[in-house]
Amino acid sequence: MVGFIGAAAVLPAVPRPIKSGLEFEASFPVKGRVLETVLCSDCEAEGYIRMRVARDPQKGWGYDPKLAATFVDIYGLDPRDSYAKVRAGEWAEGRVVCFGFLKRVRGRRTSMVGPVLESGSRLVGAVRVNARVEIDFGFFRSELAFASEEERHKILKAARLRNGSFVATDVGVDIELKRWGLKETILRHG
Repeated sequence: MVGFIGAAAVLPAVPRPIKSGLEFEASFPVKGRVLETVLCSDCEAEGYIRMRVARDPQKGWGYDPKLAATFVDIYGLDPRDSYAKVRAGEWAEGRVVCFGFLKRVRGRRTSMVGPVLESGSRLVGAVRVNARVEIDFGFFRSELAFASEEERHKILKAARLRNGSFVATDVGVDIELKRWGLKETILRHG
């Protein structure tokens, strides 16, 4: 007979999904290798693409596949049906669109849990408020837009956001490919 004596298993607290708050959307260009294309098994009307891109594109689009610190895998919905045409192993150029809701959190640094940016990933970003309101998630940045200075002040106050605050989001990710082909062709273009 096997039994447990005295101690109960304690599971780590799972943060609640962020489904309301300030909305944001950010898009940024990417060039990288297509790792996978998948038809959605639920609806068969859309698909997903997984790409590997350089973690710091300012240093160039190349990365070392043996060093995880040099790349990020991005897994997102493909709204343009490119998943049906592009093949795994090809290089592609396009843009990634990240969107979601922002919630103020206690934090000390930007973070992305794990090496994959995909829908539902919890990201923490630093708020910078000056002439613009910018959220720095480390891998990408988002600039918030407001109709007027008065509205900006009111919304930031209600959300308790100021320069140096941190916000979290459960990000949504779309990948929109423009072109794909050989590595040399993609990296040389644009």
